[in-house]
Parts: sequence; C-alpha cells; structure tokens
Amino acid sequence: MSDVRVAVVGIDGSGKTTVLRRLAGRDGTAVVHAIRAHDDPHSPVARLSRSLTGASAAADATGRIQLKVAVLALQLCLYGPAERHAAQGARVLLTDRHPLVDPLVYLPLFGQLVAHDAPRGDVETWWRKQEPRAAREVRDWLVTRTGHADPWALGEEMLELGTRPPEEMLDRLGRRFGVALPDAVLMLDLPVTEALRRTRERGRTGELHETRAFLSTTGRRYETVLDWLGRARPGIARRRVDCSGLGAEEVADLVRASVRALGTRPPVRRHAER
Repeated sequence: MSDVRVAVVGIDGSGKTTVLRRLAGRDGTAVVHAIRAHDDPHSPVARLSRSLTGASAAADATGRIQLKVAVLALQLCLYGPAERHAAQGARVLLTDRHPLVDPLVYLPLFGQLVAHDAPRGDVETWWRKQEPRAAREVRDWLVTRTGHADPWALGEEMLELGTRPPEEMLDRLGRRFGVALPDAVLMLDLPVTEALRRTRERGRTGELHETRAFLSTTGRRYETVLDWLGRARPGIARRRVDCSGLGAEEVADLVRASVRALGTRPPVRRHAER
C-alpha cells in the first residue's frame, strides 16, 4: 500500500489529468482517475469506465441533471477497486479528483441547476443514445450498486444528498463508495478564463457544467469545502498550487514539491469513513 495519498482537485480545465499523466510512474507514484478510471489502461475497471463515459455523454445530450449525477455516482463507485489496484507497491498515490471531496463541491451546485419534474421520455432516450453493449454493462452496474435499474431515482437520491450538511454528506458518501479521505488535498488554482479556453481547445464543449458562470461558482465552492475540511478534519493537509500561465511540466514540478513536503506529516486513517 502507498505511504501517502493525495487528491488533486480543481475546476475543469485546471490541468489535473494532464499533470498526473506526467507524474504517473515517477518516484514510485501511482495515479488513479476518479471519474475516468480508464485513463489508466491497466485499471481493472477500465472497460466499465469507458461504458460509463459514454453514458455521461448521453446524459449531456439529454440535458437532464438527474442522469448526469446518476452516472457520476456510478463512476465514483469504481474508485475503490481502482485505488486498491493502483496502490499496490506505490510510495505515493495521486488521485485525479476524489469521491469524498468532489461530491461535496458538485452535488450542491448541480442541485441548483435541476428541475425536479418527471423524466418523461428522457430515461429511455438516454439508454438509446448509448452503444447497446455498453448500455448493458451500465445497467448491470446500476443494479449491482443500487438493487434497481432506475438511473433517475439514483440521480434524485444523490441530488437530495447534496442538500444535507457536509458532515452527513461525507458520512453517507464514505459508506456508499467504501473509501476513506486522502492524507492531503492539492487544489490546482487557475483563472476561469484560462480553464475555459483549455476545455474548448480540447473539444469538450458539450458538458452540462462547462460554462464560465458554473466554473466560477465551482472555484468558490472548492474554497468553501477545503476550508470546511480544514476545520472538520485538521489532520488532512491542504495546499493550493498556482497554475496561472504555467505549462504542464512546471505544474507537475510544483505538485511533486508539494507531495515531498508532506513527507513529515503522519497519515490519516485508511479505512472508510463511518
């Protein structure tokens, strides 16, 4: 198992995935991608992760937050096995987002965007927009994790969770995903205009949440969540990495330096939050 586990977070376009790809394998460092586990081709859940990415794109196409959040929950359910696989023999485990940090940011924000009306034909449309084999895998995973095949109900459940106090959210998320908080959280800090330009350059213009206003709100929400973690879990280190105007290799060096600086801190407990 790894000696230190560090979650790397930040708004979309801040460079998390690019930077962590550069750090994977260096100095005994392993990387887990919480949303897109298949970004590690050796992940034991890579195939299902690809299917869920297709389901997420289908949710964007329908424009319904409930479906987007349901897929997000199913993606984060893959984190536990992906983390256990990657941590074997690693000195440092870096995670691209984290299932107990990012939902504290995003669930309340998604809840502000949602219309709590009937799904009409949206669920059926969502299933049809997925490739048939992938849709079967998504359905099987949905049943495995929830005991039913209703993505709308899962989305509504997660959105309701986003209305709860953060301590309750953290407790319920820990039990749902079966994971623990990291030893440290690094936030890649990038101006919204620069982050938005990056997302557009890579051709990702269709996601429901990639707008200037939402990214600005997300950045403020990250600040709020990290401040709360500092009070509620003082043993978890929190650091901000200023990425403005820097290239991926420069940011990677800053992340490596931040991780090295954590070496003298005792780790937090490993088992899932209760």
